[in-house]
Parts: sequence; structure tokens; C-alpha cells
Amino acid sequence: MLKLNLKILLIPCFIGVFISCNKETKVVALPEPVIERNVPKSEIKKEVEIKKSYCFRNETPYQENAEYIDILELKLEIIGSSVSGIYNWLPKFKDRREGVITGKIVGNKIEGKYEFSQEGKVETVPIEIQLNDDSVIVSNDTNGIGIGATIKRTNCSI
Repeated sequence: MLKLNLKILLIPCFIGVFISCNKETKVVALPEPVIERNVPKSEIKKEVEIKKSYCFRNETPYQENAEYIDILELKLEIIGSSVSGIYNWLPKFKDRREGVITGKIVGNKIEGKYEFSQEGKVETVPIEIQLNDDSVIVSNDTNGIGIGATIKRTNCSI
């Protein structure tokens, strides 16, 4: 009886395998790829692509001694019309002035504010910067603190 039951169970299995082996395989076509349409870039993305970096630096020997150098440096990042950067006066033997600039640029002129520390004091003053091909002119020294200068353009890796 066990042999009979085994045959009864095996016969449907062989029939199933035989039928499944004789089926035709159909190739299902993949759907067409979705082609991305050019979507206009937002204003923010356009501004980020317009990011520009500028570096300016003057090195002046202290009292005609080439070993001792006073440094005046300005580094600007411009994204769209927004400007940020640093403006530092780093004399060899005196108290330094270090600060940050924030503002807006229209054409080649930057108008903003300069927040700096010098001799233990923190101060914020208006600042104007005229960008030229090979230099900048820093002005609007209304408080007479000595931020005005012409600084030569340099490579930003310095």
C-alpha cells in the first residue's frame, strides 16, 4: 500500500515537471526609460553657481627691515550679490585688527559692515570696497580708525 501511495504522489510531480519544461519563455519588454526634462534652475542654485573668491594682500617691511613684515589681507567670497569675508591688519609688533565683512555687491562696489576686534575692543563700522582688476580700494573710514587702504590682488592659496 505504501508503494501505491508513493506512485500516486510521484506521478503528479513528473507531470508538473514535464509541463513546466515545455512552456515557452516570454520575454517581457522593459518600460521605456523616463527622460528627465530640463527644469529651470531656481534662483538660489543660479547664485551658488556664481560663487567667486577673491584674495588681496599687502606685505610691508616694518621700518625697512625685511625680516619683520606687516600684513594687510582681505579675502572675499561672493555668492550672487551677497559678500562675506575677512579683513585683517597683522602688524609684526603691534596689536592686530582682525574682523569679518558682510555686505552686498552692485557692479564692482561692495557696501557692507566690518566687525572687528582691536586692542581688546569689538567694533562694527560701515565699509565700502571698490573691486578693480588687480586691487581693491577699501574706504568709508568715517570713524578714522585706519581701515582705508589699497590692497593688491593675490592668489588665494597664499
